[in-house]
Amino acid sequence: MLKRKIALAVSLGLIGASTAFAAAAPTPETVPVASLLPAVHLEKPQLTGTGGKLLLSDSPETFATAGAFYRDTAEGEFRVFWHHQNEAPQTLTVGVAITNTSADTVSLYLEGNGIGTNIYVDVAGQSALADFIASENKRTLAAELAPGESYYLDAPTDNNITNSGIVQFEAVSGKKNAPAQVTATVLSYDAKPEHPEQVAVLPEDSHTRGTFPHFDRTGTIQYDTSIGSAYLRIDSAAYGQWSDAMPGEYEDGWDAVDGNKPVINNGNYGVMYHLNTEIVNSFHHPRQVGLFLNPSGGYGHYVVKWNKNIFQSGYLTYENAWNITDFKLNPNGGTYKSELSLTGGAAGPQVIYFTNQQK
Repeated sequence: MLKRKIALAVSLGLIGASTAFAAAAPTPETVPVASLLPAVHLEKPQLTGTGGKLLLSDSPETFATAGAFYRDTAEGEFRVFWHHQNEAPQTLTVGVAITNTSADTVSLYLEGNGIGTNIYVDVAGQSALADFIASENKRTLAAELAPGESYYLDAPTDNNITNSGIVQFEAVSGKKNAPAQVTATVLSYDAKPEHPEQVAVLPEDSHTRGTFPHFDRTGTIQYDTSIGSAYLRIDSAAYGQWSDAMPGEYEDGWDAVDGNKPVINNGNYGVMYHLNTEIVNSFHHPRQVGLFLNPSGGYGHYVVKWNKNIFQSGYLTYENAWNITDFKLNPNGGTYKSELSLTGGAAGPQVIYFTNQQK
């Protein structure tokens, strides 16, 4: 996913003194990842794909003219993820349009949404993901769409600004109260088109656009305090020498614009990982557990929900690990819920570390 020139300049410390300092100096919440080593590789959990379709729009990743980026039909619950940088000389609006192409009225609900715009590609992605997680359990009626009508969710995007979005919808037939089919178009425009479903799709680049069967993954991580420091890679490469993917983590997708050709969402952008962590406390007395995240593939800004709290990192590089939180573990251990996804503009994998010490 996106590794644009501006993000590269940040990582090299080329955007002024204050940025260079922020990129070079760890925040108080970070430690050298080497301080967590040696660490044991946790057993990979079996992941299960759940939820409706995911429509992924990341191609063309940068654009200089208005047009559509990706389009496909969806029904019932579905999620749309996009990540695009405006290289046109003027401000354009970027987002998604949902069109009722059926013969019945469609009730369109929002089940979580976030749109981030920023000159820093990974900050845009972090803002979008944090807002999405904060709103995903709040189901609200967005529109009652008559046949042919469209609903837009978008934001103005200036030159050299990245627009990153993650939005979950549910489309229901007004007559049958059953899943309804709609057409989703991710696009940019100067003047809002009356028929977004007819806007020509821009040529693709080397990045990915496509539709995937499920927008969530569920699974259970198991950690025993007796093994000390331990780690698990999440959204590792889907294939190749750097792959450490979990079973069931990746699904084959298709590009609905380009003849349904097969595609893979490398990094699983837009996919939410809902993971239970079962911690066995073999010491049988209170321990303090540390939860860390290291972007071993590069850098970025990250978001993790642990139990009911949403945490956001500062700028993080592969050399450091973000101390997300510390918590007390009782003598009998416990089960904890987490949720995370790879933010647009950031590099994976996200390596999760667990440590523990006597409380």
